[in-house]
Parts: sequence; C-alpha cells; structure tokens
Amino acid sequence: MAPVALESEPSYLPLVLAGSHITASLYLTYIIGLGLYRSYAQLGPAQDTRGRISQRQKLATAFGSLSLLSLASAIKSGLEYLTLSYKVWASERGIPLVQTLSGGFSLENLTLEHVRAWLNDTPLYLDSLEIVAEKARRLWWGQQLDLATVSWTMLLAVEGRRRNIPFLWAYALLAHLVNLSFAQNLFYVAMLLTPAPIDNTHKSRLSKLLARAFPPKPTNWSPKPAFFHILLVLNYLVMLWVPRTAGTVNFPTAVAISKALSLAPLVLPAIIPKSWGAIHTEPHDTYSSLTKLFNVMSVASLLLHAKTSIAGLWYNLPGSYKHRHSVRIPFDIETRSAWDRSTTAMEKILGSMTDHPAVAAAGKDVLLCAFSLGIWAAVRALDVDHMLKSVAPFYGKKEQKKALPPSYPNVAKMGITEPSEPISESEPSRPSSSSSLTMKLRDRGKHVSSKLAEALTANGNADTSPNQAPRRRGRPRKIKQEPTPQPELGTIGEVAGVPDAAADSTYEPTPAVRAQAVEGDVLPDDEFDWESAALAWGLTALGGLGVGSSAVYGAECVSR
Repeated sequence: MAPVALESEPSYLPLVLAGSHITASLYLTYIIGLGLYRSYAQLGPAQDTRGRISQRQKLATAFGSLSLLSLASAIKSGLEYLTLSYKVWASERGIPLVQTLSGGFSLENLTLEHVRAWLNDTPLYLDSLEIVAEKARRLWWGQQLDLATVSWTMLLAVEGRRRNIPFLWAYALLAHLVNLSFAQNLFYVAMLLTPAPIDNTHKSRLSKLLARAFPPKPTNWSPKPAFFHILLVLNYLVMLWVPRTAGTVNFPTAVAISKALSLAPLVLPAIIPKSWGAIHTEPHDTYSSLTKLFNVMSVASLLLHAKTSIAGLWYNLPGSYKHRHSVRIPFDIETRSAWDRSTTAMEKILGSMTDHPAVAAAGKDVLLCAFSLGIWAAVRALDVDHMLKSVAPFYGKKEQKKALPPSYPNVAKMGITEPSEPISESEPSRPSSSSSLTMKLRDRGKHVSSKLAEALTANGNADTSPNQAPRRRGRPRKIKQEPTPQPELGTIGEVAGVPDAAADSTYEPTPAVRAQAVEGDVLPDDEFDWESAALAWGLTALGGLGVGSSAVYGAECVSR
C-alpha cells in the first residue's frame, strides 16, 4: 500500500505578516503626520506673514490631495491584485466561487481557513514583483520606480538631514509599503513646513537608544562622497541583475538586496564614524560633490532606461501579455490578437498597464510621481541651469566669465562680470544697471541716523550748480510734502526679526535667526515657474522618471 501524503496545517505566520503590513503602513502614516505637526508648530515668526501663510496653506493642501490620490490608487490596485490572486488559487484547488451579477464573486465561500491556506501557498509580494520583472514591457514601468527611488532617497539623506525633518526613515519605508508617489508628496509637505532647520527635541526611546549606539553628527557634517558612489554603483548593478533572476530561486535574494541598497544612502550617514566624513563651514561647499552624485544617478538611469526601452520595443512575441494569472482574466483573445498586430511597439509598452493589476499599480505610480515632480519644480522655481547641470555632467563647463579691465579690481571681487554704469550726482540712490547685480537697494524711510542726515544736508548745500535758476520774487509757493515711503514688507530686517539699528545698535541675532538667514529658503512670491516644470516633464518623458527625479532633486539640493 502506497504511503499517503499528509497535508500540513496552514501556518498563521503569513496571515500575521499580511496584517503587520497594513498595521505598519498605518503607523508610519500616523508618525509622519505627527512629524508634520511638530514642524508646523516650530515655524518661526518670519514664516507668519499673511502671504506666506496663505501660500503655505494652498501648497500643503495641493500636495496633501495628491498624496491621498496616490493612496487611493494604491488601495484600489492592491484590492484588485488580491482578488485576482485568490481567484487563481481557488480555481486551481477546485474551490467554487459564487459569481455575482456585476461579474465579481461572493464572499460566501471565503473562510479563514481558505485565507490561511491561500497566504501559505502564495507569496503575494514576490509574485507581484516577479510579474512586473519577467517581461520587458512591464519592466519598463517597474524599473522607473526603482531608479526614481534611488534619487529620492538621496534627497532624504541630504535635505531631510539638513532641515532636521523628523522620522525620515518612515518616509523611506512608506515608499516600499504603499507606493512612491504617496511618500513623495508627504515629504513635499514636510519641506514646505520646514523651510529652515528645526530643533528635534521630541525623541522616542528607540531614538535615544540609537543615539547612544550611533552618536549624532555635528551640523554641516557629511560623509565622503566616495561612500555614496560605491552605494550607487552597487544599486545599479543589482538592478541589472534582478530581471535576470525572475522565475528562479535567486529572485527573493535579489529583491531583498535591492531594497536594502535603496535604503542605504539614508542609513549610511547615521552609522559610519565621524572621521569618515568632513565638517563644512558653509553648506555651499558640498554643492560640487552633490552635483556629481546626481550626475552619476542621471547617467546610470538614462542607460538602464534606454536598455529596457530597446528590449521592450524589440520584444514582439505573440501572447506576451499572458502571465500566471491569465486564467482568471477575461481576455478577448480575438480582439487582443488584432490589437497586437495593429499597434506599434511603443503603444504595446504603454498598453502593458492593462496586463495585470500589479503592472497597473506601477504605471499609475510612475504617472503620479512625474506629475507631482513637475508641480514641485514649478512651486520651488528651480533654476533650469541647476537642473541641466544635475543631468548633463559637462553642461556649463565651457562657460567663462567675461574679462574685466584692470581699472575695476573691486568689481571683480564682488562677482560682477561687467562694469556698472557710473551713477550721476543727481541720482545718488539709483541702483546699478548691471544685469548681474541682483541686490535691490530698499528705501529706509525715516530710519536715517542724525549724522548721516547732516552729512547729506551739507553735501546738498555745497554741491549747488552754477547754472541754477535765480529765486523768484514774491510770496513763495506752498509745496505739498509727500509722506516718506515706508519700507516694503518682507525686507531682510523684518524677515530675520532684526530691529532698527537706530533703536538698538547692540542687537545680536539668536542662533535660530542666524540659521534661518543662512539655511532657510523662501518660496517665490510671484507666479510659479512653469519653465522648470516643462523641463522636468520633458526629461521624464525622454529619459524616464529616474532622469527627471535626478534633475529636480539635484537642483533642489543646491538651491539654497
């Protein structure tokens, strides 16, 4: 008599892991909301002007709405994928599914034992990733998310650490647990609420324990760029390796290594010793190294995206839309075959979003990330030259400043490439007409010291012109005195909270005010710069989401 194989009791571990995935996503969203509230509570008086309050509310609402849209898209695609996966598992094991009038199925036969068995037999997370990676058309969408995640994690490591935004690790993990666009838009809100570094005094017990094991680094400390370059090279090598392991036993290992390396740029500055980095006296000292890092990311993203695009365009085998879950997808074979024969290769790549809910989730995530990326570039009014320098390594290398004559040595020290026009004596307060001089001389109004007023009066009496018209006889005309213009809103003194020099000449700014003056950034008061948005969207359309993210985030890191 042949031995009978005993069926083992399904384990509760997969069910616990699935529940912990949902619980972790909710918890991370909660602590990110708590961090946003702390950032809002620590906004300084300089950020409480009417214009900035109104603009901050509008932009925070806009990016918050985009994050909710991304969350809704992730939930919808996730439910569709889970439903399809359970249908396939039930049909393979002969479990009847009660069909409804709407085309779905009833939950009458869905029991806890069936759910346990389904989760034990089906690796949900790996299945979704493998379906995306096994075909070049679907990889075209999924790889863009991986490439954009690398540059976005670098933004977390640079701007997040500079501004002391709390719970940076929550943003990084939320991109893997929910989707990238949801975490990105939440971080955009965090940067809007944290224009200058804040004091992160509220620390949990876990943070205090980690601070004892890994002492915090001083301000303006950054690791040596060579460490980031090594991590980037390893990231892109693993991205080349992951699609080759689809359908093999090495796929789970490749995915785990890829996810760990994508988080490494954020973890590295916290765990390495202080001697492996350097302290910079000015934040601008790191601009050149940051630009080189984003150059590496943009070039590698362009090469990988070009390789995947060529493979997707070349892949024209019939029936390439089929996958392991095709048995439960009601494809119209005749219509689908006619569509494959009549469409172009690029349309087939774009149409692969309809192959599977996992591919649709990746495609929608790419589109939402690209849209919010362009909006962020327009809101921040990023410099187009900075964006191009982050993408093209040799952009702007041949540009040289115009030579100045030897009679203008002081002008060269100020960084002005052309001599300004001489100011006539009749216009003592007119600013220079040089295009490179961006400083605007503001009228101080009545805030003029007595000595300076006496000096101006003396000079005005002494510098009378010989051709001045004689004084007329008779009663003098009454001249209406116009009120002295008051200083404009938003001056440097008002922004920094500095009182009038005549009222308090011994004022010393606090460290917080100094930090806001040096490290703070202010959103433009005028209309958004749609030229930067057009460039971001154009680079994304041509080179993929990885290239567009490198351009925008590279310009963001050097925009202070």
